[in-house]
Amino acid sequence: LSEMQVATYLGFGISTIISLLAYHSSFYDWPFAVTIFVANFVSVVTAGFTGTLAPLIFTFIFKRDSGKWGGPLETAIQDIVGSFCMVVLSYRLLVWLGPNEISADDVCGP
Repeated sequence: LSEMQVATYLGFGISTIISLLAYHSSFYDWPFAVTIFVANFVSVVTAGFTGTLAPLIFTFIFKRDSGKWGGPLETAIQDIVGSFCMVVLSYRLLVWLGPNEISADDVCGP
């Protein structure tokens, strides 16, 4: 399998497990579970994409040692994209899917 196929399978598998946990933990709130699935899937696939391309770019374009330059930059890009997915994309999806109605007796805790 190619690296992107593996990243897609891993993203789908991990996102499915985490979204099912989110669905159950949020008392069966499906917009929240879908949001967690999409944000995590995009984050994992982009991590696979940058992890695949970074060594090639550093070796063939910049003529640098990909092992030395790839690790810190890949990690930084993956952290930025992952944070973007979890914050901005999640916010947009939750606004689009719409929250549940909030009643006066809703509380965050026992």
